[in-house]
Amino acid sequence: MTQEQGPAVEDDLGGTDARQEIGVLPPALPGVASYPVSPRTGEPARPLQLGIAVGLLLAGAVVAAAGLVKVLWDAATVTGYHTAARVLEWTKPNPVSFLTIVMVLTVGAIGAAVVTAPAAIAYNAWNGRTWTRIGGIVAFVVSLLTLLLNPLAMVAMAPIAVGAGLLWLPQIGSYFAVWRAIRVSPQIRRGWAENVVYGPLPRYL
Repeated sequence: MTQEQGPAVEDDLGGTDARQEIGVLPPALPGVASYPVSPRTGEPARPLQLGIAVGLLLAGAVVAAAGLVKVLWDAATVTGYHTAARVLEWTKPNPVSFLTIVMVLTVGAIGAAVVTAPAAIAYNAWNGRTWTRIGGIVAFVVSLLTLLLNPLAMVAMAPIAVGAGLLWLPQIGSYFAVWRAIRVSPQIRRGWAENVVYGPLPRYL
């Protein structure tokens, strides 16, 4: 007489291989186990200094965007065209010339760069990317291009500089180090799960 096979338990769903292919954080890595973990996300807890740095970088991006919008708004009028941005004051292009097209594209490119750079650094720093420390310096250098726009856009340099500097604090360095250890750990495996069961669990049938 053969013994009937009991209902599959939940732990058996998907197979052992499928469970191993799901990307998970390792239980304990050197320098990671002692680092505080966020009870909400289960990820390394973000220090307050990181939140301030990210907030300043984003504030710089917003101010730079506001400065760019003001340039475009002022340039839409005949009387304010040549005073809308410093680069337009220096070149004084004819509003209907090819140089005007070049200047408008230049202003747009400058605006896109000074807005995107700090925003990208803020996003990646929030997610523990160590390279954002150097990237913050690059973002500040890029923000110097606001000198070619207007005084409002130039204000963005201050929060970007402070935010980039805060990324070098040791508390943020520890946060970056934990994420670096997690990302390079061979214990993390990623892949496609196999034998996924849809619908009611077998134990409820």
